[in-house]
Amino acid sequence: MKIQYLISWPVAALLALLGTPEAGFAQSILLSASSFSLLGGSAITNTGVTNIMGGDVGLYPAAESAITGIPPAVITGGTIIATGSVTEQAQVDFAKAAAGLAAMPSTADLSGQDLGGMTLAPGVYTFSAAAQLTGILTLDAEGQNDAYWVFQIGSTLTTAVSSVVRVINEGSNGGSDDGIFWDAGSAIVIDTNNTILGNYLAETSITFDTSSQGYGRALAVDAITLDTNIVNIQDPNGGDWTGGLTYDISGQVVPVPEPAAFLWLAPLGALGLVLWRRRAS
Repeated sequence: MKIQYLISWPVAALLALLGTPEAGFAQSILLSASSFSLLGGSAITNTGVTNIMGGDVGLYPAAESAITGIPPAVITGGTIIATGSVTEQAQVDFAKAAAGLAAMPSTADLSGQDLGGMTLAPGVYTFSAAAQLTGILTLDAEGQNDAYWVFQIGSTLTTAVSSVVRVINEGSNGGSDDGIFWDAGSAIVIDTNNTILGNYLAETSITFDTSSQGYGRALAVDAITLDTNIVNIQDPNGGDWTGGLTYDISGQVVPVPEPAAFLWLAPLGALGLVLWRRRAS
């Protein structure tokens, strides 16, 4: 996939002054929503001993009293944030990210295909309606840093029992700067005994069935339901699956520019030239 960056000379000059950014310089596209493990709209309901790690739990616009089952659920590294300005802004930032992900150009249309058994390179994958995962989905970073996978799902994402999402062939940063985003137009339903990865964004509800575990976040416009699960922002690779993407100056979600690109921006920017770079899709 070829990506074009048009940089005006004032921007290029500023970048030249700033120097070359280090890996991981970009802020998460989730903005303030990135601090939440669970963010719902109407209710968050838990049954059983669920472990919520690395982030906060919050609702907007429903009242905090609509968060039930904590305990027995345990929050580590976060807290319940009462409904108010913080959770309102998180919902705004979540909605912005969801809209930006939905607007990205598609790498491949997988409509009607089951993700189980697939191996996918970094890119944007589109389902015109529902998406299904039955079995193992392998995401191959192909040795890249800032690898990202975006799943644009027209309606519901549903997984089968014992399904798995895994990443292989991480880059030199060990996958800590990779991003995985599931952007569903309606509900997300994770069946029993799943091991999943990424940030799950649902226009309606998210349900985790018994004994499923995920590294990432659950962000929903409506309700979130859990039952003896693990939801952990922090993946063992040291990242949180929000990498690979950023906002450009127009507010569009785009791939994080490769650090090497900034070495060329200063001399080229004064001439108002166009920088092209190629990224595997």
